[in-house]
Amino acid sequence: MLHSINLDFTETGPISLPAKGITIFVGPNNSGKSLVLREIEQAFNVHPFPAGLNILKDYEVEWPNDESVNATLEKMSPFSIPNLPIDTIMLGRLNPSGGQESLQMDKQALLNIVGQKNDKYWFATQYLKWGVIRLDGRSRFNLTNDQPGHDLTGPAQNVLMHLFKDDAARQKVRALVKEAFGLNFVVDPTNLGQLRIRLSEKEPLADEQSLNADARKFHADAVYIKDASDGVQAFTGIVTAVCSGEFHTILVDEPEAFLHPPLARKLGKSLAGLAAERGGTLMASTHSSDFLMGCVQASPAVRVVRLEYSNGKSRARMIDPTILEKFFKRPLMRSANVISGLFHDGVVICESDNDRAFYGEIYHRLAASKPDYPSILFINAQNKQTIKDMMGPLRQFGVPAAAIPDIDFVKDGGATWTDWLKAAQVPTALHLGYGQQRVAIKDALVATGKDMKSDGGIGILDANDKAAAEQLFNNLEEYGIFPVRRGELENWLPALEVAGKKTDWTVAMLERLGSDPADPNYVQPAHNDVWQFLESIVAWIRNPARKGTA
Repeated sequence: MLHSINLDFTETGPISLPAKGITIFVGPNNSGKSLVLREIEQAFNVHPFPAGLNILKDYEVEWPNDESVNATLEKMSPFSIPNLPIDTIMLGRLNPSGGQESLQMDKQALLNIVGQKNDKYWFATQYLKWGVIRLDGRSRFNLTNDQPGHDLTGPAQNVLMHLFKDDAARQKVRALVKEAFGLNFVVDPTNLGQLRIRLSEKEPLADEQSLNADARKFHADAVYIKDASDGVQAFTGIVTAVCSGEFHTILVDEPEAFLHPPLARKLGKSLAGLAAERGGTLMASTHSSDFLMGCVQASPAVRVVRLEYSNGKSRARMIDPTILEKFFKRPLMRSANVISGLFHDGVVICESDNDRAFYGEIYHRLAASKPDYPSILFINAQNKQTIKDMMGPLRQFGVPAAAIPDIDFVKDGGATWTDWLKAAQVPTALHLGYGQQRVAIKDALVATGKDMKSDGGIGILDANDKAAAEQLFNNLEEYGIFPVRRGELENWLPALEVAGKKTDWTVAMLERLGSDPADPNYVQPAHNDVWQFLESIVAWIRNPARKGTA
């Protein structure tokens, strides 16, 4: 198998990734996740190293000893053909969609290359390639197609024939499918000359390969795989393909396609477990936090690489597995679906669900007429203090995570204020100065005798104090913290004259905004008020030179 892969990105430079274990590529659409997997597969099939690749620049192989090579060749014995010349071997693999691929080779030439370790590209493309499988969305449903039975006394000619003959492999698939659906995976031979997958609520017969009356009734009562749901077919097809050979390198593009969240999590756990059992490699590109969490459940040492691509420039950020593991263990992060931020261009963290619903709707209207707008996920914390607890890890993951606290967050001094600045990656040298400004502005707001949230925010200050508050908030916005200068959520869009507080205000405001763009009362975006506020947040997220996400 490969020892490591070397990737290169125009904005962040080269990254060397260990190949062994589990690596998950995440990021927004068109960030290069699928491209990485295609280029890795291509490198196994083109000798010498293919020119013109965008991301993969080189790789190093893990050189085996002669004993390991002989053990691998023994596993490939079903691909042998009669009357081979002495010292000639056959290398091969089953094609998941049907048929097989094989190559005739001089054994001594292989052992010479292994001994001298002098041509990694030849070794990868002539030997390692047979242990590589790449699955993508286009081939997903072909994986469960019926396949010819052929001569069952001879070598397996396809995946289903292999599973029919290999009890251990079939039992492995059955265990994974049973855990996922509570159904028993069986290979049905009753359509003579053709093998097909069925799923049965009953336990398989003691002689499950029989063609007697009991066996025929058993298969007739079971569910034909093509009559099952898309999710069942997708899951079964993937695990069937992966279990059909001794694959040391599993490449899967968007494995969550057609799977509902719990099933995506089970698939992640299953594939990660299979890779770990084999001491091999699983590399996947995904948009699913559930698939990612399933992988983490199976192996705590999951590497996550977040990719971005915009304005012709590519970026990558490796996520520390230790930080990721701690992140997943926190109920607050799981309940708020914070990890989904890895798959968006940016995240906006609000104080409450009311804030999230309102700001999300404002953004939706702004984005409706701007197809180039970034993909932004709006999430909510439990209060303003926990905003920073979400913002910090997301920033460490390379996600532009902006925060919207109400103005009274200036009351939070001491360690709480310092934690805000640390989460936003404000340089330590600025902490003291920002802290002193915070105290002065908080004191000025309190001295007015008015409620800083409901009576107008910084609008209740005199000109000099207001200018000081504007300066501090401008500085914080450079680092992705966007305080509500008007005080709180309910002070936006006053011209609409929506009354109430919290949920009552939010519900009434969303009703007042309207739902039909063709309705003359539908509220369209403007260039002031909350529209301008959200535009400033979008501009920060879109700015590759933004502060706070280094």
